[in-house]
Amino acid sequence: MPIKISLDSAMYQVVLFLAFVTPLSTAAASIAMALGAVFIIGNYLRTKELPRFDLDLLEVLAVYIVCQALIASASWDSIRSFREVFGEAHRFLPLIFAMTFIKRREQLCGVLAATILAALINDAAGLWQYFVQGEPRAFGFNHTPTFYGSFMLIQIPILIFIAQSEILSALWRRLAASTAGLSLICLVLSMTRGAWLALIGMAIIFVVLEKKYRRVTAKICAALAIIFVAAALMSPQLQARLSTMVDTKFQSNTERVLMWESALKMFEDYPLYGVGQKMFRQAYNEQYISDEAKERPDARQRGHSHPHNNFLHRASEGGIIGLASFIGLYAYFFRRFFKQWRRERSIAFGAGLTAFLILAGLQLEGLTDTNMNQVPIMREFWLLAGTLTAAEGILKR
Repeated sequence: MPIKISLDSAMYQVVLFLAFVTPLSTAAASIAMALGAVFIIGNYLRTKELPRFDLDLLEVLAVYIVCQALIASASWDSIRSFREVFGEAHRFLPLIFAMTFIKRREQLCGVLAATILAALINDAAGLWQYFVQGEPRAFGFNHTPTFYGSFMLIQIPILIFIAQSEILSALWRRLAASTAGLSLICLVLSMTRGAWLALIGMAIIFVVLEKKYRRVTAKICAALAIIFVAAALMSPQLQARLSTMVDTKFQSNTERVLMWESALKMFEDYPLYGVGQKMFRQAYNEQYISDEAKERPDARQRGHSHPHNNFLHRASEGGIIGLASFIGLYAYFFRRFFKQWRRERSIAFGAGLTAFLILAGLQLEGLTDTNMNQVPIMREFWLLAGTLTAAEGILKR
């Protein structure tokens, strides 16, 4: 006699699997998301019922996707742009899955435990690469060191949330705290300057929001600053990386400025719709690249595909519609997380504050890089955003 598994049970297994594999394997995460979609569709065909989704959230996402479809219809290459619209739409699935199917405390515990283990493995890979293999920049299981820096900005707040809460046992909380320390080290080893600055910004936001913890936070930040300075004094590579942050002649810095200028020119020429999703590479390298730019396409690479700034990326590829929809979408989530934090004020480092800090960190890093169009980064963000949103209702019980 076949064993019947409920949709809720099957989808929780999908979310649990996503929590473990998303930081480690894009392919495995894609399989999990496809399975989740198949389970929901199959259940609907069988029962003619859909899960109880958050309708307010779905309306916001629908408006955003419609705006993206309008941009794609006016793109330089509509087929390519519509593929990107579809890709961005499916990146919201981890958010919807987690919000809908994490319903019980033990399920939340399972997802958070999987998150700790995935972060620990990702950290271990980065430490091995840097200290054993001699890589100049750690990148863990991520495509690039810059991606790795983004993942550390996501991992550190969620690990602190787990470590200080009483959701998991003391052993798991100690493991989360230790892993957060390793993630901090890995953030430094990624040599991602934008992520370093974003972490400072996140600390400032925390101090502003949580006034009663200012003294403790100041002491911790001072200790970390001393450790960082000591490490820099012993590491010529770290010193060199730090010096580039204020070097106006450093090529990476000058190239960013030139790309920003080119992105603004695209926006000026195509103010309403932009050049279309995934079209920055073609527009920049074939038409808008500055005569002063040294990083140009060659036989080995096709040139830069984004302007190293989230807002200019949306403005150049999506015009006013793209920029407004991008700002509107994340303003909605900032507001949602902020309101959740207000409801959780009695908690030292609550779920709402954690989600708010993660989003702030990504946006701050996105001022000097384009990170919120990257598949693995956004899958991890949306999965944790959904998990932390679900956590509020569960922890109230």
